[in-house]
Amino acid sequence: MKKLLLLSVVLLAFAGCSRDETTSPGGPGDLEAVDVPHFYGMAMMDNPAPETRGIAVNYKVWSRPAAENSLSVKFLNGSAAYRAFVQEVVREWEKAGGVRFHFVDDNRDALIRIGFDYVPGMMSSWALTGTDHVDVLDRQTEPTVHFAQWRRASDAQKRSDVLRAFGQVLGLELEFRHPKFSPGWVTIAGTEQIDEERIRNYWMDELAEFISWEELKKMVLDPINNSAEEISFTTDYDPLSVMNWPFYEQIANGLKPIEFDSDYRTELSEHDKEFIVELYGKSFGEVPPSKEYLPLIEFDYTGTAPQFSVTTTERLVVIWDKEADECSFVDLPAGSTGPYTATLSHTFAESKTRKIIIGEMLEYGEEMPGTSYALTRFDFLEAVGAENINVAECNKALEKVWIRGNYGFKSQPLDCVPNNCLKELYLILTMQSQATLDSCRNLEVFATSPFICKPTSVSGPRFATEIGNPVNGVYQTTGPTAKWPVTIGGGWPLDPMEISSLNALDIRNCNKLRSISLDNNRLMSLDFSNYSNADYIFLSSRASYIVGGGTPKGQYLLNAIRTLPSRIGKSTGLIVVRGIRSKLQFPITKTGNIPEVSYPSRELPAEYTTVQLHRNILPQINAILQTKNWQIVWDSGCLTTMD
Repeated sequence: MKKLLLLSVVLLAFAGCSRDETTSPGGPGDLEAVDVPHFYGMAMMDNPAPETRGIAVNYKVWSRPAAENSLSVKFLNGSAAYRAFVQEVVREWEKAGGVRFHFVDDNRDALIRIGFDYVPGMMSSWALTGTDHVDVLDRQTEPTVHFAQWRRASDAQKRSDVLRAFGQVLGLELEFRHPKFSPGWVTIAGTEQIDEERIRNYWMDELAEFISWEELKKMVLDPINNSAEEISFTTDYDPLSVMNWPFYEQIANGLKPIEFDSDYRTELSEHDKEFIVELYGKSFGEVPPSKEYLPLIEFDYTGTAPQFSVTTTERLVVIWDKEADECSFVDLPAGSTGPYTATLSHTFAESKTRKIIIGEMLEYGEEMPGTSYALTRFDFLEAVGAENINVAECNKALEKVWIRGNYGFKSQPLDCVPNNCLKELYLILTMQSQATLDSCRNLEVFATSPFICKPTSVSGPRFATEIGNPVNGVYQTTGPTAKWPVTIGGGWPLDPMEISSLNALDIRNCNKLRSISLDNNRLMSLDFSNYSNADYIFLSSRASYIVGGGTPKGQYLLNAIRTLPSRIGKSTGLIVVRGIRSKLQFPITKTGNIPEVSYPSRELPAEYTTVQLHRNILPQINAILQTKNWQIVWDSGCLTTMD
């Protein structure tokens, strides 16, 4: 069996000036800040053939299909913070070239295996080079990438380590071994020959107890063989490459090598990016391929600032603009044991129509499933500009959905397909949209308000009746009154929703529906006959719609009351009714004897107001309520007239 020959080489830093808060596998510990060498080296398979290594060894570079589909990665140990840090930094290589790293669960086999201080006593960080990983695929408990002494390393040190290590994973070699690397700082006077004795003396003084000169020399001074068939490299040596360190210059100046964060290569150089493209082609971008996620919600969006929140039990991707390669990921917090809620927003520089997709990220190698239990709640906080909102049938745990429009929301069909998991649906400020709910078997709440608000108690007479004599043909009424929960501040339910929602509603086969709140609606008809389990209904509208509309006044409401399901033998059902009017009247400017009316460009702010009914309508409503065991609270007042 082959074995790993570990060359712990190249002193990177004498750390101790900074510490991060993440912990090693053994626990936090309060270690004093002391000078501890931070090494970076290579792990080589013994008996490599040939002996040469270079900037990129062609036979160690992955094939392009393998670089896209086969680079699976797992952690052998390490804190959640370490893991997240590595995954974030590794994406820099994915942004640069045509490679993808697929992180999998710890209990799965992986080609690339990461350990933190995994080998007892080992002080070096190192990585296998490219396809050498395949030779040790059967050793799943051994690291192929090793990070050491991170407890005392700064973020700059750690970032440099990760970029360099995964450069090696991709088959890159250390930049200072480039054939054209010729440092002038430590050469013998009058020649271009490197002063080996001077370097040896310096490094022996600093590192004698850690590494032999023979091992160090292999990496620091031995040149590579430039074989066209075996070695790929850029035209010129790149001093800014993440695969390099300026240690020769540090030595020449009598400094400890790379003592400060500013000396670390923490970003890919332009040559790094160009070279990785040469090896692997252009980046696949941030957006994952369609085979790696299951679409859960899709919609077309025209605008610049969508915003929504999601509650999920799995990792999600939000594809804002596939063509522009713009996406976000929702990662569950470390140690999360329940659903996680995240609010996501995006700003587009240009307002044009884009398709936005929310999807569940699949496990590496997972076949496309037909169902998803990831998404449990979706709140479209800024839905103005959204159209064709499609909640996929594959969602089997999505219980609550809010669609929040506003001025500028495009009226549209809002259809809910057959669904056995949705329990609450809120369509708010959706203008003159039309809603169809069919076979939502577990739906319990439907509302055009942001939540359901019910009275804490109802007192007074059972039904409203006229009192006193009419004034100008208008009768006052008395009836049941409601006590409401204490509400702090304005807004609903103290005031109506600012603009209307829905001018058509069709609910069928939703037999568990119990609570309906239709605030500031534009409906002229309602059929409650399918709401066999309904026990609470809130209705409010302007006088020309369901509350007070029709001929005579109130006929629309009477027609709806006639369809109520019977609650005989059950608790008394409750209906709360409020009228709505505009707070402000249209401004009028008189020109001579003819008034000119100036109409606003949008609906005026609304307030609740008394409901007016024809006096023949009220007793008919009362009779039906008594027969079917329902009660109405005319919460904003009720007047009857002969008109």
